[in-house]
Amino acid sequence: MSYAPNPEALRSAFAAERFTSEDTTIEFALAEAGLLSVSGGKIAAGDPQSEEPLPPFTQCVPQGEYPVTLAMAGERLAYARVLIDPAAVVANWYPALTAEQDARTLQPGETFGFEVASGSACFRTQDGTVAFSDGVRNGRYPSYFGYDSAGRVAALVTDFGVIPGIHYQAPPRRSWWQRLLSFWK
Repeated sequence: MSYAPNPEALRSAFAAERFTSEDTTIEFALAEAGLLSVSGGKIAAGDPQSEEPLPPFTQCVPQGEYPVTLAMAGERLAYARVLIDPAAVVANWYPALTAEQDARTLQPGETFGFEVASGSACFRTQDGTVAFSDGVRNGRYPSYFGYDSAGRVAALVTDFGVIPGIHYQAPPRRSWWQRLLSFWK
């Protein structure tokens, strides 16, 4: 199973618009947190003050410098995003996994995520860290990669649990040769 953040909430958040659901109405504001340099292709997310090293996600991203944007819902941080391809339209969201995680083991409603105990979070690469603490509460937070319709990575988002509810997203249909190629990787 694959779980993803609420796509309409994400769209509203990063357009700095008002989001309304059955349960709530939230007005989003954006803040720039900095540029994340990626030369080794891997990004990690976690608590920057953790004593344990942050394990990188298995998804590789192209080399470059990417803006990190925070979507604030009042005083709370709702989402943090690394925008990898600003021209891409995200068609699908999938859990960002580390080497020790397997999405097939998730039960309905479960997600993987990182623990925050210091009131701050970050995105980290071998080249540096973009950390943010405004509006971060201690807890466990999942991250997701967004892919365009051609299957290229377009964004990385961490969901800080302000918008209720994740939803099930069926995996896209892949041709037999794409399934075969993924088997041999």
